[in-house]
Amino acid sequence: MIELPPAPSEADFRLTAPSGFGDGWNHYAHSMAVFQGRVYVGTTRGAFAGLKFGITVPALNPWPIETPPGLYNIDRRAEIWEYDPVTAVWRLAFRSPTVTGVNGRPNVPSYIGYRGMNVFQDVNDSKPCLYISTWSPHLAHSPDVLRTEDGVNFTKIPRPPWSPAVRACRTFQPFKGRVHMSPTASGTAKGYNQDVGSEAVIYANGDLQNGKWTPANDEGFGDKNNVTIFEMGVYDDHLYAGVMNPVTGGELWKTPGGDLPYKWTRVFDRGAGRGPQNEGPGAMCEFKGAFYVACAIVNGGFHREYKIGPAAAEMLRIWPDDSWDLIVGEPRITEQGLKVPLSGYSPGFDNIFNGYIWRMEVHEGWLYASTMSWAMLMPYLPLHAWPADVHGVIRRLGVDRLAETGGCQLWRTHDGIHWEPVTRNGFGNKYNWGIRTLASTPQGLMVGTANPFGPRVAVERDGAWGYVDNPRGGCELWIGKTGAREAATRG
Repeated sequence: MIELPPAPSEADFRLTAPSGFGDGWNHYAHSMAVFQGRVYVGTTRGAFAGLKFGITVPALNPWPIETPPGLYNIDRRAEIWEYDPVTAVWRLAFRSPTVTGVNGRPNVPSYIGYRGMNVFQDVNDSKPCLYISTWSPHLAHSPDVLRTEDGVNFTKIPRPPWSPAVRACRTFQPFKGRVHMSPTASGTAKGYNQDVGSEAVIYANGDLQNGKWTPANDEGFGDKNNVTIFEMGVYDDHLYAGVMNPVTGGELWKTPGGDLPYKWTRVFDRGAGRGPQNEGPGAMCEFKGAFYVACAIVNGGFHREYKIGPAAAEMLRIWPDDSWDLIVGEPRITEQGLKVPLSGYSPGFDNIFNGYIWRMEVHEGWLYASTMSWAMLMPYLPLHAWPADVHGVIRRLGVDRLAETGGCQLWRTHDGIHWEPVTRNGFGNKYNWGIRTLASTPQGLMVGTANPFGPRVAVERDGAWGYVDNPRGGCELWIGKTGAREAATRG
């Protein structure tokens, strides 16, 4: 019998930062990194409010949270928080500055979110530094790249030469002495989608302070339907790039590096045989000699502009020879033959509402995978507009029951095949609709949620809707250490 490494149970996780660090407008713990022995978390503020005032607005009635008349009536200055594991105290390390908007409006936040964060030492750095990719609103400038040596002083470095329409960059990936970034939100994207860019280009740079950014690939790898480089990861001495394609399905490419632009090899296309329902690869993580890649549809599993979905996410396991296994997903015949989910789980770990397998992280011998669930939106959705199979599930189980049992999930495996849940309900908070960030630390597994249901949420009482304060709204930070509950009991 195989002896498994110890792992924290749900009861071993404790809440370290509730309600958006005390501010319900901190909706997403959007990026996370361990730097100089401390954990840094970048927030995105007012995500649901931004969606309401966007070009393409979801048909939600009532709107899930109370919002003011205008988007800029909200303080959307994104924040970076620092966690000291010795004192278990959080400190506000940085808040976005403001600028005069392109229309002359004063006090526009430079950054409404921080979507990527990583540690890197370039040729001019005397030591490893923390770098952060930003998300800027339409009235501000193009997004910047921030750098800090000490977690106290944050400065801008030259940004890549991307289009002025670019609004955000999702990832900041080091590889062989260079970092790699790609825009993932642009004002020119169809319907303006925070996950769709105006250019499918990876920019590489090993001299960050001097701004020597160079394209690492041809636009869209030569395919106009490849609209965005959505995510990147490193495995088997190669850089991997996940490409969003809403027409034929997502693609995965890899390169050994070298001179720029790199020479690339395609690992799979057409959503690994699932088509647009695997619109693009997202979370990536190496574990025990293999590369785990999650695939999904943007917008939480339903890309309205392209009429894709709703559908739950899949997980693949990639090998160095480009063969792959289906771990979680739909059985099908592919170019590599019959693929069946080795875990036994259908898409979304048997949950249609798990639109994303959002993040993956290795911690103490286990691979963890988190989800994003849109079940909590059920009370606000026009159910008659949904496909018959989805509508049937909803009618059978009931809207209220689905909402009350909503919340994201966290799963783990010791071998890539056998998975077990850590939490199925957002650590007891139905408003935690996703786990967006994970980080392994000596003090435990740090978990950051996405929770846009604050500060005030729409609640139906006696047949009438109204907005009430929501003490469980806003992102939450949890940390899990094996045996923590037992230790607390003994103490």
